[in-house]
Amino acid sequence: MDSTDTLPVVIAGAGFCGLALAAQLLERGQAVALIGCAANYGRGTAYGDARREHLLNVPADRMGLRADAPAAFADWLGLQDDERRRFRPRLEFGDYLMHELDGLRARYGERLRCIEAGITAISRGTDARWHIAIDSGETLESDRLVLSLGAANTASKTNNGTIIRQPWARDALSDIDTNAPVLILGTALTMIDMVLALQAQGHRGAITAISRRGRLPLLHPEPPLPPTPPSPALLAALEAGALRRALREFRKTIDAGAAPATLADGLRALIPQLWRGWPLQSRKRFLRHLRPWWDSVRHRVPREVFATLDHLRDEGRLQIRAGNFIDHENGDARVRWRGERHEAAIPASVVIDATGWDGDHDRYAAHPALSALIADGHLRIDPLGLGLDCTADGSVPGANGLHLIGFLRRGECWESTAVPELRAQAAALAERLAAY
Repeated sequence: MDSTDTLPVVIAGAGFCGLALAAQLLERGQAVALIGCAANYGRGTAYGDARREHLLNVPADRMGLRADAPAAFADWLGLQDDERRRFRPRLEFGDYLMHELDGLRARYGERLRCIEAGITAISRGTDARWHIAIDSGETLESDRLVLSLGAANTASKTNNGTIIRQPWARDALSDIDTNAPVLILGTALTMIDMVLALQAQGHRGAITAISRRGRLPLLHPEPPLPPTPPSPALLAALEAGALRRALREFRKTIDAGAAPATLADGLRALIPQLWRGWPLQSRKRFLRHLRPWWDSVRHRVPREVFATLDHLRDEGRLQIRAGNFIDHENGDARVRWRGERHEAAIPASVVIDATGWDGDHDRYAAHPALSALIADGHLRIDPLGLGLDCTADGSVPGANGLHLIGFLRRGECWESTAVPELRAQAAALAERLAAY
C-alpha cells in the first residue's frame, strides 16, 4: 500500500535515534511525524545541552547518521587525513544533525511533519490505534508508534539547591559558587562532563568524585587499533554466562599482549546476542560485579580530556575515590570509603548525581509519554530497571504497532546508547515498519 493511503509513523523523541529512524523511513517511502521538545529538537539532550568542551567519544569518521555512510559527519566538516579520526565537540555534531534534518525537510516536504511539542499522554484507542496527545492540544493517531526517549527525557527527579539529580538540565550547574566544594556521585563519563563544565564556568573549589569502585574510563588508543577477536575459550565462557571464567580468559588475552580496549571492541558486535542468552541471574551478577570494570574499558575518553583530569588531580582540585555516599546535610556529605568501617564527613556544598537512572522504576511510571501505557499494561519495565520490555527487534510484546529504539532497549540488548548500534537499530526497524 502506498504511504499516502496509510497513517504516518509517529516517532516520540526527536534526538539522534528519532532522526536516524525518520531518515530511514522517508527513504523507504513512508510518511513520518517526528515529535520532540522545541529546546533540543533534532539534537536531543546529548548534542543540544552539551557544552563546547564536551567531546564525542567516537571519532568523527564513525559518526554519520546512516549506517551505510558512517563517515558522513567527517565529510560534512571537510576533515582530512588524521583529523577525520579525532574527537569533535558534541555541539558540532548537533549542528550536523540539524543540517541533516533541514535536508530531510527540503527533500521530503509534507511527508515529514516536524512537531516541536511535549507529549502529555499516550493511549490505545478502541480502534487499535495509538493516540498521542501533545501540549498544543492536538492528538495524533497512528497504527505504528516508536518510543525514542533518551535517558534524560525519562527522568522524574528534579534538582534543588544542594542536590542536582538531573545534571543535564539546562543551567543545572550555573548557580554553583566558584569556590564551593562539590561531591559528584559516579566516576564515569557523566562525571567527566560535569567536571569539564565546572571548569569552563570558572569553578576553583575542590571536587570529589565517588563510586563503588572508583574506576575512571580508559583512554582511547591513539592511533586507533584494530579490534582483537575473542579467543574460543573466552567466547565459550561468555556464551555460557560463566562470568568468572570469562574474566579469567579476558585477562589471559590481555596478558598475551592484547589491549583491553581492542578486546572490548572485538566483543562489541557480539554483546546483544550474548546478553540475550544469559539468564536473569547472570545479568544481575554482571551489573553488580563487572559493570564498572566493563564500562571503563568499553566507554572510553579522548586523550585531551584525560589530560585535563590529570592536571586537576595533580593540582589537588580533583579526587577520585572508591566508596559509598550516605547522605548530605548542612554543607557536608557523609560517605564510607571503601575498605573503611566508619563513616567520614567531607565538605560538599553541592552534590551532583552522575550515576544515571538504572533501577529507578519511578522515572518511567511518572513520564507523561509512558505512564498511561504502563498503567494500562501495554508497557512493562524490564526486571533490571534498565529499560522497557521488548523483543529482540524492539517490538513491545502484546502491543501491536508499538516499538522501542535506543536507550529504552538496554534491558533487552544491553549496549544501546552508542551511535553505531543506534543507527543499525534505526535501519532494521525502518525496514520492518515499512513492510506493515
